[in-house]
Amino acid sequence: MANKGYYIYKKKNKKRKGSGGGANALIFLFWACAFALCAWLFVIQWFNISKGPYGEAAANFFFSYLGHAAYLVPLFFFYWLLRSIKYKSVNIFTFLIGMGISLAAVSGILSAFRDIFKGTYIEGGVIGGKCFEFLHNLVGTAGAALFLLAVLFTGVHILFAIPWLSTFNYIYNLLKQDYQAWNEARAELKTKLAQAETEEEITGTSAKSLAIKDDVVPLRSKPEIRRPVAEIIRAPKPYDNSQPAKAADVPEKSDKKLDIANFKLPSLELLSLPKNEGVLGPSDEEIAQATALLESTLKNFEIGATVTGVSPGPVVTRYEIKPDPGVRISNIVAISNDIALAMKARGIRVEAPIPGKDAIGFEIPNENPMMVTIREILQDEVFTNSSAVMPIALGRYADGLPATTALEKTPHLLIAGATNSGKSICLHTIIMSILYKSKPDEIKFLMIDPKRLELTLYEGIPYLYDPKTNCEDVSVITDAPGAVKSLQTLVKVMEKRTKIMELAKVKNIEGYNKWAAEHGEEKMFYVVVVIDELADLMLQTRAAIEDSIQRLAQMARAVGIHLVLCTQRPSVNVITGVIKANLPSRIALQVASKTDSRVILDSLGADALLGKGDMLYQGTSDQKPNRIQGAYVSESEIAAVADFLRAQGGPDYPQQLFTDAAAVVGGRPEDGLGASPEELIQALTLILERRRVSQDLLKANFGSSARATNILSVLEMKGYITKPEGSNRWEIHFELIEQGLNELKSSSNTLEK
Repeated sequence: MANKGYYIYKKKNKKRKGSGGGANALIFLFWACAFALCAWLFVIQWFNISKGPYGEAAANFFFSYLGHAAYLVPLFFFYWLLRSIKYKSVNIFTFLIGMGISLAAVSGILSAFRDIFKGTYIEGGVIGGKCFEFLHNLVGTAGAALFLLAVLFTGVHILFAIPWLSTFNYIYNLLKQDYQAWNEARAELKTKLAQAETEEEITGTSAKSLAIKDDVVPLRSKPEIRRPVAEIIRAPKPYDNSQPAKAADVPEKSDKKLDIANFKLPSLELLSLPKNEGVLGPSDEEIAQATALLESTLKNFEIGATVTGVSPGPVVTRYEIKPDPGVRISNIVAISNDIALAMKARGIRVEAPIPGKDAIGFEIPNENPMMVTIREILQDEVFTNSSAVMPIALGRYADGLPATTALEKTPHLLIAGATNSGKSICLHTIIMSILYKSKPDEIKFLMIDPKRLELTLYEGIPYLYDPKTNCEDVSVITDAPGAVKSLQTLVKVMEKRTKIMELAKVKNIEGYNKWAAEHGEEKMFYVVVVIDELADLMLQTRAAIEDSIQRLAQMARAVGIHLVLCTQRPSVNVITGVIKANLPSRIALQVASKTDSRVILDSLGADALLGKGDMLYQGTSDQKPNRIQGAYVSESEIAAVADFLRAQGGPDYPQQLFTDAAAVVGGRPEDGLGASPEELIQALTLILERRRVSQDLLKANFGSSARATNILSVLEMKGYITKPEGSNRWEIHFELIEQGLNELKSSSNTLEK
């Protein structure tokens, strides 16, 4: 009987095992279908693909009732499936209640946004609209939004079971512990500084020196002090100027024509001598004390590091700190504010790491900063021996070395900074550097100054240039419409120069000037466009200014046109993405916020500058910005140089804006890119008769599409016809045409006689 019972049990057990395998298969099929359903809902809600009739109906159903909140439905179901698998069973009714409340609240909030922000493509669906309308009628828009947020938090709590109290307690305790640790470290540092000051009062010696004996670890090795200049020499060095003139040789102002053969470059004696005497930067004793205090502060924070090098500069001194093995750079950078407190510094800039070195740079302001003058940089060998066409004296690097660059290598420069940060002085330094190096037949300035305060100092110098007017009427441009027209005309000058170089088979202005010297043709001069306040122009004529700057920045370098843009509003509305992309070289002076620093340099640092010419310069080949103390030039110095230049003559450049390319390369005028007086007379007469102008009309009269295009360009540049922005129709100035036609006919009759 016992054996019989055993066999009966075994037989039943086999049946149970068989039925259990079938149940597992059904469960697996259920979960697989559930995941497939969730994935299908996700696809039809999130992607615009072929959905089929049922998918289209389901998507429209969810969107009509929930609006954009319908995108959350498949995500909530995925969450429920994952929790069901993990915890074996999850109450479906609790889940549906939490999901329903959350979706209704989200759709209601979206409907509130649609009501607040008119014209936006935000949809809350039927449910959201009803919920928001009901609450809006009771408590208004703001009250409806607040109550919907409360409902949303309730739904999220039901759905996810978030322990809010525990979460808030954890965050609060974490912040509290961090604050207590920081406060204890700060109190310890204050205690040590107080002890050092007490010892100083008792013994009459320096507190920092005593700190070396007690609390400060002695220097493991004396840091190397790298002084690039032993002294600032007051006497001027020899300056390589062709026929330099002294200040006493400045002749009286006159209206005589510029004599370029006898033109004299300004002398250094027109500039003030450096006021600083003695050693550049802090003394060796001050450096030793600062080094000891710096290492002591690091030790107090349990950071092992050694000062290995010191580079004194005129305004800041860079201390090179080498961390011990195993010390993280981030730990040193994190206590930069504490180091500034211990050093009693106005602000510290950290360079971590210094490019090409295994050290971190701490740039600490000097107690007695020195002024860097433009004269000491102009007379330095770095500037005088430069082979660049347009060398620029910027100032001195943080380590004291002279800072120079070449404008043609930049090739365009953006200067930005807050008010009174030294921005305009930097701009004057760039202009003065070029005036001391090149003659008016080599470089011209197109100056635009909406503020009417800075660049007007150069009014009347022979370097001025404006492509839209003749040299007798050229001046510093102070109005936005004039600036727009000059820049648009300069774009056409750029295009004409490009065509001339194409015919001469050269690729840049250097190659063309060599070709011109060999063939006896007139050389091209460089053009430097200086805009003192870009923000004002962008405010008035944004589209036209931005378009011209973009065209010039992209193509003008090869033909010798370079841009120097300056603004005191470093915002994305002024320094747009288009401008930044085409101006890789930038100078950032002191700004008010980290956001402004990112706008200028795409990195932090400008917000920690000291002002008064303290700048960060980033060239095209620089991985990180270089800190420079800008050179100072006074208004009296600018006036002295400008008077000296004006006394030798006024602006002078060819009256004809566009040189005939065919004539330059030895071709016939009929094949070139201009128009003879006879052709202009015919074209103007034709326009007056037909009262319209087009390329087809001119082509029918002159028989060539190329000639028609050239004549249209000449007519536009002479102001007879214009094409307004955003329009394809020519606007004809009939009064100017009649006046020009009479002048052309009279000049033609004079030539015939």
